[in-house]
Amino acid sequence: AEAALSPSRLMHAFTESVGIPLRPYVRWLRLQRAATAIVTGTPLSLAAAEAGFSDAAHMSRTFKQMFGMTPSALQRRSPVASR
Repeated sequence: AEAALSPSRLMHAFTESVGIPLRPYVRWLRLQRAATAIVTGTPLSLAAAEAGFSDAAHMSRTFKQMFGMTPSALQRRSPVASR
C-alpha cells in the first residue's frame, strides 16, 4: 500500500504524530539495536553492520553523540564482558 503523501509531508506528519523528526528517530532505533547487540557480546564491527552503519567508526561517533559514551565503554560495562 502506498501513502498518498509526498516524502516531505510524510516526514512532517511523522514529526507531528511522534514528536521528533523521522531521521533522528531512525538513528535512535539503529543505535538501540547496536546497543542491544553490544551488551549481548556481539563484536563492535558486527553490531555496527547489523544496525546499518557503514563501519564501526561511524557507529562509535554517532553512539557517543547520542548516549555520551562510546560503544566500547558500554561493552566494558556489560555483564557479558565480565565472563
